[in-house]
Amino acid sequence: MTKFTLDMPTLERIAPMIRVLSHPLRLRILDFLEKSDCPQRVTEIVDASDGAQQAIVSQQLKILRDMGILNADRRGNCVYYSIGNTKALYFLDCIRRHEVV
Repeated sequence: MTKFTLDMPTLERIAPMIRVLSHPLRLRILDFLEKSDCPQRVTEIVDASDGAQQAIVSQQLKILRDMGILNADRRGNCVYYSIGNTKALYFLDCIRRHEVV
């Protein structure tokens, strides 16, 4: 009989985050925010997104925010984004270390 190291409730809990993090632009946004030393406005995130349109970046930011991966802080007319769940950064570390081709 095969023994599993991860139980089903754990896998079911983490699967939605993996689905959200499986999008290249979301990974790019997360990577950019991780490397930034302070929260960033949408315009800076768009500039760092390799030519993605602002509307597309905003959609991806909303998905990341809704999952709890990002925090959004409104200051006047601007919204500043930062990492809200640092556990998501382990996913980036795994990619960097094991660069699967």
